[in-house]
Amino acid sequence: MPPNWCFKMIKIVSFDMDGTLVTSRYVERVWLEGVPTLYAQRHGIGMEEARKLVYDEYMSVGTRDLRWYDLSHWLGRFDLDIPHADLLNMYRQDVELYPETEEVLALLSEDFDLVVASNGATEFVEFELDGLRHHFREILSVTSTFGKVKDYPETFLDLCRHLGAKPEEVIHIGDHRYFDYEVPKEAGLAALYLDRERMESGPHVVHDLREAAERVRGM
Repeated sequence: MPPNWCFKMIKIVSFDMDGTLVTSRYVERVWLEGVPTLYAQRHGIGMEEARKLVYDEYMSVGTRDLRWYDLSHWLGRFDLDIPHADLLNMYRQDVELYPETEEVLALLSEDFDLVVASNGATEFVEFELDGLRHHFREILSVTSTFGKVKDYPETFLDLCRHLGAKPEEVIHIGDHRYFDYEVPKEAGLAALYLDRERMESGPHVVHDLREAAERVRGM
């Protein structure tokens, strides 16, 4: 991580979403409970068998494949006739912000443009962050907008071009060490790895969003 004085170049703070701004509870409920429940009902099998079949199908694709994030793909794959909105609304009560999220967004938005760059599909991003829109210049699904996962430096270069910014003017913060730290760094952005489990330390590691805000602001 560059020294703090380099952060004076930063104009835009980019955030991952799940595991960063909001907990993963909601997406886990949709994907690991909602979809298997509908599958069990549709195909007349038990819940445990449905969970295993659905999970095995997910894993056969993997997180570097766009299909992993595409709800339409999985509803079609499992022959589930339900509107997206109905499935997403089933677990609305499970959308959960981290305790410091709103405080940090309000603080950083005083000095920086804030954006979200998530692998999650647009319908998830817009649904989970609906109450936080006023803090952000833009909320983006990179898989939906650019047709790329955050597995490629080009994804972050697409993000910079989309925002009209140079890579050195953007810092990305997220909880996936590879997608949210190593890849954006390779693309020329500044980056912070959000390790909420406190397994790592170092100049590129923060353990909550308050610490990330302090680092970005050079405190």
